[in-house]
Amino acid sequence: MKNKTLTITLKAVALAISWLTLSPLLLILDRRWKLLPKWLRIVLFVLSPMMLVIIAVVVFLCYAYYWDYYYPRHHFVKPKVVENIIGMQLPRYKVIEYDKDRRSFNGDYSDGFTLEFYKMPDDDFYDELDKHFRQYIPTRQQLDSIPEDVTYIFSPRAEILDSTVYCLERWWGNGVEAPKGESDRGDIIYRIRIERDSQIFHIGVMQW
Repeated sequence: MKNKTLTITLKAVALAISWLTLSPLLLILDRRWKLLPKWLRIVLFVLSPMMLVIIAVVVFLCYAYYWDYYYPRHHFVKPKVVENIIGMQLPRYKVIEYDKDRRSFNGDYSDGFTLEFYKMPDDDFYDELDKHFRQYIPTRQQLDSIPEDVTYIFSPRAEILDSTVYCLERWWGNGVEAPKGESDRGDIIYRIRIERDSQIFHIGVMQW
């Protein structure tokens, strides 16, 4: 009787050590010894330190993939997001090239997108674009009134080159209010460049 009790105790200790160190061994040993109910064996395996570490690593990698690749690649070119950031709706378009920048240790990046309108926008669109962007062009008096390193005060800030190229830059984060639907926890510079009579346009996103 004592020998049987000792054997069960040693097996229980072995299972406990297996659970703490190498949980698959718990399944192998208990399948032979049958000390635990099947459901308890599975629960202990899933909740073992080894499995919890593996789950935590997988969750971390998925989270890192989402923020490093999926989010910047897809989020900032969604039609509604672009509309909220620049303040007007664009005709239907598609992404034809994504230039992914290398991520720094702290997550800084500068990505670029080349996009294409499905069909050439008409003059009404460019007239609306011209009118919309002009309200965000700071005057020379405004620019002269601030130091050069704080131009983010004018956000959004637009520029029209030769009446054919429309550029708009918007900053947020670091105390500057974010556009609707965006988080101001990160510091973002968002740039868009649209050229008249061209189906191709460009978006740049920088985070630091």
